Amino acid sequence: MAAVVLAALWIAVLVLSRAPILRQALVDTLNDKLDADVELQGFEVRTFPLFRIHGDGLTLRLKNQQNPSPFIEVKHFEVAGGLFGMLKRPRRFTSVELEGLRITIPPRSSNDREAGSQAASAVGGQVIVERVTARDATLTIVPRDPAKEPKVWSIHDLEMTSVGFNRSMPFRATLSNPIPQGEIAAKGSFGPWVKQDPGLTPLSGTYSFDHADLGTIKGIGGILSSTGRFAGMLSRILVDGTTKTPDFSIDIGGAPAPLETTFAAIVDGTNGNTYLQKVDARLHHTAIEASGAIASQPHLKGRTVTIDMQVHDGRIEDLLALAIRAPKPVMTGRVALRASMTLPPGDRPVADRLQLQGRFALEHADFSDAKTKAQLVELSRRARGKKAFEATGPVASEMRGQFTMREGHIRFEPVRFGVPGAEIELTGVYGLRSEQLDFAGTLGMDAPVSQAMGGGLKGWLLRPFDPLFRKNGHGALVPITVTGPRAQPKFGLQWGKVLKQ
Repeated sequence: MAAVVLAALWIAVLVLSRAPILRQALVDTLNDKLDADVELQGFEVRTFPLFRIHGDGLTLRLKNQQNPSPFIEVKHFEVAGGLFGMLKRPRRFTSVELEGLRITIPPRSSNDREAGSQAASAVGGQVIVERVTARDATLTIVPRDPAKEPKVWSIHDLEMTSVGFNRSMPFRATLSNPIPQGEIAAKGSFGPWVKQDPGLTPLSGTYSFDHADLGTIKGIGGILSSTGRFAGMLSRILVDGTTKTPDFSIDIGGAPAPLETTFAAIVDGTNGNTYLQKVDARLHHTAIEASGAIASQPHLKGRTVTIDMQVHDGRIEDLLALAIRAPKPVMTGRVALRASMTLPPGDRPVADRLQLQGRFALEHADFSDAKTKAQLVELSRRARGKKAFEATGPVASEMRGQFTMREGHIRFEPVRFGVPGAEIELTGVYGLRSEQLDFAGTLGMDAPVSQAMGGGLKGWLLRPFDPLFRKNGHGALVPITVTGPRAQPKFGLQWGKVLKQ
C-alpha cells in the first residue's frame, strides 16, 4: 500500500512540475494547428481527487485577422485524461468541457482553394480528445459588407468525438435558427480543419428543422418543418431536403394553404446565403417548379429573395387562395404560368415589397359567383346575336396575358378574356389591397351591335351605328372600360373612342 501511495505522489509531483510545459504545449498546438494567435489567462493542473486541467479566458485570433472579435473565445474549460495520456506525445485526453464558447467566422479570405481540397482527403490523423462538449455556445457569421449585421446562431448542445486537427470528426448539435425562428438538430462529421481558410473546412450529415415560425419573416406566416442531408464545405454546403408547411400564408389577403417542397440548394455557411438549384413545390393540387436565391445584396440590410417559377398544368383556385380571402374559390380552372419574383428585405408588408412579372394562360375558367356566371352567359348570348329564348349552351372562359406587380398593384399588359362569341382585351391595374379594378380595352363580338342588343326597336334604332363598331367587315369591336370593386365591377363605353371612330 505504501508503495502505491508513493507512486501516486511521485506521479502527481511529476505532472505538477510539468504544468508550465503543458500550458505552453496547449498554446503552441492551437497556434500551429489553427494558424492563430492564442491567449490564455488562467491555467491550473489538479491531481486530487481526480486529475483535471482547468483553464480560463482562452482566446484565438486568426493571423492577419481584421475582424475585431476573436475567432474562438472560451470563458472556462476543463480537460480530463489519464496521467500517461497527458505525459506522452502526442498527448491524448479523455474529454474537454467548454463553457462560454463563442465562435466567430470572419469573412472569407482570398486564399486559394487548394488547401481545402488537400485537407478534405486527410480524414485520418491522431485523436487528441476523445470527446468535446459545449453548452449554450454561439456561432456568429460576420458578413463581408461592414454595413450588414452579423448572423448569430445559439447552439444549445454540441458534442464532438475523436477530435483531432487532421481528421474528420463526428458531431451532433442542437441550435436555434434566428430567421425563420426554429430549432435545428444536426449530426454528421466536421473537418479536417483548414487553417488557411476556415470556410473551406469540409462537413456532412443530416438535419431536422422543427416548428420554424415563418412569421419571423415579415409578411409570411406558417409553421414549417424540414428534414434533409448536407455535404460540402462551410462556404459551399449542398443541401437536399423536404419541407412541409400546412398553414403557409402571405399578407396580401388570402387564407393559409398547405405547401410542401422538395429542394436542392447550396448554402454559404460563411454568410448565410442560400442558392436554390431546384425546388419542386405543391400548393394544394398545383405543382410549382422553381429556382433562385435568398442572398444578401451590397449595402442592403437583410436578404433579397429572387425566384423563377413555372406552373405547367395547375389550378387557378389554388393560386388565388393565397391572394384573395373568400368563403369559396373566386374562380376555378386550369392554369399555366411562368413568372419571376423579387422580394427585397424591409419592414413593409409583402404586398408592397413583392415584385412579379410574367405571363399566364387560363383554360376552362368558371366563376363561382352566380351573378358573374349569369353576366357571362348573357354576354355570350348577345355577342352571338341570339335571342333571349335561344339556348346558349355551356359557357367556359379562356384567359391569357402578361402581368407585372409592384407596390401592391398588378398591371396587365394586356389580358385577353374570351367566351363563345366574344373576346375582351384589356389593359389596366388591379389593387391587391383595395380590390379595385381600373381597366380599358375592347370587346369584340361575332354579331353587330344591333343584333347584340336583341333586335326589336332598340336593335332597329342602333342599326345605323353598326358601321361605327364593325370589325373586319362583320361583327363589332366596342371600346369599353371595367372599373370599380372586384365583387361588383362596372362596365362602361369609351364614348371618346366611339366618336373618334
